[in-house]
Amino acid sequence: MLPLLTLGQDTIVRKSSAGEDERWVLTFGDDFNGDKIDESKWHVIEGIPRDPMQGSNYVWYSKDNVEVSQGMCRLVLKNDTMFNRPFAIWIKDGMKEMKGNHTHSSGEIMSKKSFDFGMYEIRCRLPKSKGLNSAFWMYGEKDGVNNEIDVFEYWDVKGPLKMMYSEARLCKWHNMTAHYKGRMSIEGYLGEDMSEGFHTFTCVWDECKIEWWVDGKLRRTMYRYKGMRGVGKVCEDYVKRKNPAKLEETPFPRDPMQIISNVSVKKTPDGPDNPSLFPISMDIDYIRYYKKATK
Repeated sequence: MLPLLTLGQDTIVRKSSAGEDERWVLTFGDDFNGDKIDESKWHVIEGIPRDPMQGSNYVWYSKDNVEVSQGMCRLVLKNDTMFNRPFAIWIKDGMKEMKGNHTHSSGEIMSKKSFDFGMYEIRCRLPKSKGLNSAFWMYGEKDGVNNEIDVFEYWDVKGPLKMMYSEARLCKWHNMTAHYKGRMSIEGYLGEDMSEGFHTFTCVWDECKIEWWVDGKLRRTMYRYKGMRGVGKVCEDYVKRKNPAKLEETPFPRDPMQIISNVSVKKTPDGPDNPSLFPISMDIDYIRYYKKATK
């Protein structure tokens, strides 16, 4: 675990991946105290925010599926069959009226504010079922370009031979992804079952790199620059150059993004196959965003 020292209500000291002490200031967070979602902080999604053709998800998002109690936010999945449900979604240059069929309802929250470089963190427990995609991510769009960092996505994964669904890997394969200009950089690893307890997922995003941490352990680093002194070394040297060599463009330059957490559902035959598991929920203890202190 990374050492954390609380200096005040909103300031912590944390060891960086280089072993240096860093001061971070909490600038946005929710511990979900109370009996309802804080709508001054969150949009609670209703309907279909993405994927209008239902190509990969088969879920209707509802405010009724976001519950807050006992210091927890629960994104609840339910068996809710709906036919020809009307919705409107922005496609290219305008809102389009559409209809769709849905087998499940779920919950999604999205921050009203947007954020850029900093440290993003969630402590949560995942739902476990075939056909789910649990996610904590940041998303923004500037000049028609989508930017996205997936702190985690857990979905069905294939077995070692990549030929068939592997129940043994449910809630164990952690996907860490960055998107920019239609490109994608993804890495993953097989870890412990994230449905068996609460875990802390942290993403540190700065001008030179993105880091993915789980329970204080560094799981992936994505560098922006390369050079004679090694990949990602002496970030300041590269920033000062007029034309530094770049490894990746995702998701740079700095473009503010909103914080999102949701659980989606796949279509059959890849969808859930055990109705008795539902309702089932992703349980969130807290979500936080820290800004690195300048001094």
